[in-house]
Amino acid sequence: MAALKKIAHRGASGEYPENTQLAFVRAIEARADMIELDCQMTRDGHVVVFHDESLMRTAGVRGTVKGKTLEQLKVLDIGRWKGKSYIGERILTLEEALETIDGNADLCLEIKSYPHSVPGIELKILFTLSHYDYLDRTLCCSFDYRCLARIRDLAPEASLGIVFGSHVKENPLEAVKRLGATSILVQKELASRSFLEHAWAEGVDVYIWTVNELRDLEAFAAMGVQGLISDFPDRLRKLMWR
Repeated sequence: MAALKKIAHRGASGEYPENTQLAFVRAIEARADMIELDCQMTRDGHVVVFHDESLMRTAGVRGTVKGKTLEQLKVLDIGRWKGKSYIGERILTLEEALETIDGNADLCLEIKSYPHSVPGIELKILFTLSHYDYLDRTLCCSFDYRCLARIRDLAPEASLGIVFGSHVKENPLEAVKRLGATSILVQKELASRSFLEHAWAEGVDVYIWTVNELRDLEAFAAMGVQGLISDFPDRLRKLMWR
């Protein structure tokens, strides 16, 4: 059986500002196998690493990524909200994130899809991953299965991951078959033994998100899942040492 993959959710986001250079560096230091990050596109067509549709929670300003240029986003501080020690962390482009990771971990790249998102992100992501020779080390994921269909059509060799949560209406196992996905990333509350067995029957890997408590990490590891996605990659490392 393959070793359990330790996946750092938005980097080491439990202790450091999410989706930042610092969070990615700390995840690498914690020996994460994969780093999960979120991508969306700016008004002027740059792929940046940012989770929310709104800038308010982590940048403290009104507006959206899709409504701003890269230049406008680059002046925003996305570290301050986590504490004074982290003032000065900036929104990264996908290129900057890859240069920070520098081959030290695989990538779990979630494509964010919000109403009226700037179109064309899939092609730009694939171009960047290919430029950095990282496509074969990346799992392209999304709640929006239309994004994954576009990735498949543009790059049939890309690995696809179905993200499944409580608000998703489509049957994820049907989507797996339709898209040829290799993995399902499932919300921990939905990861019953029955669901896992049905997923494995389709031949896909199962990753669970977001698992932070040690008792839950231990329980899912014992169930035989292929990966655990956590805000605390250090806890995953300690789990593997037990």
